[in-house]
Amino acid sequence: MHQSKILVADDCRTVRAVVCKTLSEAGYDVTLASDGQEAVQFARRDRPDLVILDLQMPVVDGYTACAEILALEDRPLPIILLTNDTANHLAALGSELGAYLHKPVTETQLLSTVGNLLGGSELEETCTGTTQ
Repeated sequence: MHQSKILVADDCRTVRAVVCKTLSEAGYDVTLASDGQEAVQFARRDRPDLVILDLQMPVVDGYTACAEILALEDRPLPIILLTNDTANHLAALGSELGAYLHKPVTETQLLSTVGNLLGGSELEETCTGTTQ
């Protein structure tokens, strides 16, 4: 069975660690990126099944990273916008891309959203990528 690959891009080390722990314990293969540029590089390399993306990041922001990641794909790729931003357009944009979750997100919200978007595959745990 295919182990779903999830790319998590957030400039906050604590958010990356908590999300990685939650997802890897649920059986997902998680790659971590600390900014939008890394997210695009890792998406190109790893071809994730789902991306969790903060919008406010250094180097390349989440909006730009999102557009660049989607341009790499020849298949539907769900993206969860996980952000502190509460702009009115984010709920609609999140629905269009996959989902919008406001920080702080609960473990239950995160796993439910990921499971709904991926169909709930759960296998062994791994985290790769940056640990900054």
